Amino acid sequence: MLATGGSIARRLIHSSCRLACEGKTKEVPSPEEAGYAYNHVERKKGMYKPQHSIAEQISYMKSRAYAEAYKGLPIYRWYKRNIKGQSKLQPPPRLFCIDKHGRFNLNHACPVCRDEYLYFDYRNPSLIEQFLADGTDQPIDILKSGLCREQYTLLRAQLLKAREHGTITFGVEFRNFDYRQWYKSWTEEPGKPVERAGVRLQDIHPDPLVHFPTFKNDKNNDWDQWWIRHDKFAKKAK
Repeated sequence: MLATGGSIARRLIHSSCRLACEGKTKEVPSPEEAGYAYNHVERKKGMYKPQHSIAEQISYMKSRAYAEAYKGLPIYRWYKRNIKGQSKLQPPPRLFCIDKHGRFNLNHACPVCRDEYLYFDYRNPSLIEQFLADGTDQPIDILKSGLCREQYTLLRAQLLKAREHGTITFGVEFRNFDYRQWYKSWTEEPGKPVERAGVRLQDIHPDPLVHFPTFKNDKNNDWDQWWIRHDKFAKKAK
């Protein structure tokens, strides 16, 4: 027997009143968190990755959905490659996870490609800093990050762009130079070497000694004579 619209409405009202009286009211998510996806879709091959703005990405990383998904850890921390069978060695990184048409090329994408809100951009340094080594401004190894080669290239490109725009702070190496080597009129001596924690920077990063070995060194050859006799040899070749 089909229930009418009025009976359904009355049942919903009675159930909501009963839950309110028992103190078991459900938490209603805020409007800014209601639209965020938790990315629980396992099979994504052939699906299109949605496009989002950088403002939506920043707000997503501050939302409850992002906090529950990654628990305050870097997004690659619990990532594991979906390998068929058992492999003792880690497989090489994939070339890409999303093709030129915007569709997923495989089901198990890398940590950045699988999340529809995440992509590297210099205006959001919090995502780039997750893939930097501790205390440095250098990216971690690609095998440790779990990224595909396309995303790892974008990481390095956006990291360089973030340095130029000043969204990421990094230390600049300080070194004294002896300008008397390049300018004959320069008379001032170089300053004292800078030491940090009792270690000189010159000892950590010494100047490389460039050696140019001689390879097939031709001596006592008159190359002008070769060009003069070139036409004669060219005619013989014909």
